[in-house]
Amino acid sequence: MAISESSLHPYIKGLVEESGKLTVTDLNKYLRDILVLDSNDLTILTGRNDDKFSQIVRNVVAHAPDGISNKNGYIIDKTKKPAVFYAKEFNIANLTETKISNSTIKERRDRKRKFTARKIDFKTINNENSALGDAGENFALEWERKRLKDLNVSFDIMDEVIHFSRKYGDGAGYDILSRKDNNYELLYIEVKTTKSGLNTPFYMSENEKLFMDIYKENTLIYRVYNYNHETNVGEIEIITQSLLENEYIFNPITYKVSKK
Repeated sequence: MAISESSLHPYIKGLVEESGKLTVTDLNKYLRDILVLDSNDLTILTGRNDDKFSQIVRNVVAHAPDGISNKNGYIIDKTKKPAVFYAKEFNIANLTETKISNSTIKERRDRKRKFTARKIDFKTINNENSALGDAGENFALEWERKRLKDLNVSFDIMDEVIHFSRKYGDGAGYDILSRKDNNYELLYIEVKTTKSGLNTPFYMSENEKLFMDIYKENTLIYRVYNYNHETNVGEIEIITQSLLENEYIFNPITYKVSKK
């Protein structure tokens, strides 16, 4: 299915949060690294040297207000050429949202170098793209939004809590991007769903495990269990990185086999 401008916003949000700051040129490149584009997306535009997808990315900038705008959970600065996308910092004292600081940008980029999101277009053993997996992620997404609503957070929950893995599989290392609470600290959520009880084993890809090890202070597993897909009823157990390491056993059970 061809990609639309509106469908890009969650992925722009996630990529900008990871790096802190990206030009529209950087964004075009990184989006291509993670999204599976179809022939329509890659159609070369008449009289131009680029394709339809590049135009869609440029439209995100073109359709934003002139100057510096704050929307969809990130800041676009059109006063710079090319335009620059920034993650946001929140000032609790005066309830304002501003561009992220240079020191935080450096910190995020240093961490990002340790983990490179990958495009995943195959089904893993835990079949994250199954109807059950998708339903469980949506259940956890709504649960997370309610959690923040109950905390009476001051930020826009719909902008800050996004389903990042919807088009993307486990390549990102997490499924939902959120905030811990009113301190605006990022929260990465990996969702694991089962129809059975809490103690049912679940699967993690090497990519997911690596992400959790690197972003350990900001990553949680939401274990959705006793989940009924038809009624959309279930329970959630929250698993931290330290709990995962100390109270769970990892058994390697699958291999990727390539010809020598």
